[in-house]
Amino acid sequence: MYTRATFLLYSVVISWVFWSSEATLKEDVPLDADVDHYEEMVLIKGQQFTMGTDAEDAKEGEGPARLQTVKSFKINRYPVTIASFRKFVKAKKYKTEAEKFGWSFVLEMFVSKKVSKEAKDRIKGAPWWVPVDRAYWRMPEGKGSTIEHRLNHPVVHVSLRDAKAFCDWHGWRLPTEMEWEAAARGGLAKRKYPWGNKFDLSRMNIWQGKFPEKNAKKDGYKGVSPVDAFPEQNEYDLYDMVGNVWEWTSSRFDGDDDAEETENTKYVLRGGSYIDSKDGSFNHQVRVTTRTGNTPDAGSDNMGFRCAVSVPKTDSQKPPKGKKINQDGKKQQAEGPKVIVQDGKKAKPIKPNPADLNGKKSTGRKKPTGDEL
Repeated sequence: MYTRATFLLYSVVISWVFWSSEATLKEDVPLDADVDHYEEMVLIKGQQFTMGTDAEDAKEGEGPARLQTVKSFKINRYPVTIASFRKFVKAKKYKTEAEKFGWSFVLEMFVSKKVSKEAKDRIKGAPWWVPVDRAYWRMPEGKGSTIEHRLNHPVVHVSLRDAKAFCDWHGWRLPTEMEWEAAARGGLAKRKYPWGNKFDLSRMNIWQGKFPEKNAKKDGYKGVSPVDAFPEQNEYDLYDMVGNVWEWTSSRFDGDDDAEETENTKYVLRGGSYIDSKDGSFNHQVRVTTRTGNTPDAGSDNMGFRCAVSVPKTDSQKPPKGKKINQDGKKQQAEGPKVIVQDGKKAKPIKPNPADLNGKKSTGRKKPTGDEL
């Protein structure tokens, strides 16, 4: 028999469970200083650098290697975290596109068998992506999931428009694809990774094992990892430029940034994610030139972003100074000025592969039949 006191105690417990499932526990709330730390900007001085690759296994848009020039800019040291995005949402009372649609894509490994079995509208050719109701940045795996103890993870389930809204709020913007690659290379010329040519599993979060059945977690993580879980990846002290989550840029995937945007317009994402591989045997091969494209309303549990901002012209346009470490651990000088090749002409845009990423359902947009997000 329940007494009044027992009933009241039961009510308190139920209320606490409900509250903790929808919000972050008090001890998990970061101090403002912690949030500010993850929003630090790094100055990338104006420079010429070799963008792209001539590798035989280059995917569409990765090549050819060509010299490009960027003006000085600043870029976030880390991908935007859940804590930072939450602060923005609270201040602006912002609702993401995933929330408006009522669903987002989650890797099947992270959803229940019941949800997986009942899911409809799977992507043809990529059945491991499950459209999960109520999955969004605050509930990354849908109803019942939480951001508790994940505030230093990159925010996911954000569309290009969501990313732009956050950057605008700060007085920032999304980086262009060219800026993103200049930052990722860290001053090293024609290297495969931000730190050099040698593969180093201890420096990035990618998939190990048979995809999508099992991730061996040799890097310590089954899914998305904290933005500072791995050491800085290059001499610019930038984190997570490759692996963990794809990052939105402001550049069109087909290279035509002046064309009118349509429902099929795709924007570039860079860096690869935790479901990608060392050699491209499944999904994308993760390297500094890795790229894909998606429509501006798209979102999933492996898509995030970081922001950039232009700097006054009075800042030096010389390449950043300091030691540069190559794949052999030896010092290397930052790449110096070179003459623009290809007669100064812009490289011919390469037609995007409609199989790279998916768009959203319930918007009338065509859903690509790709092999990964």
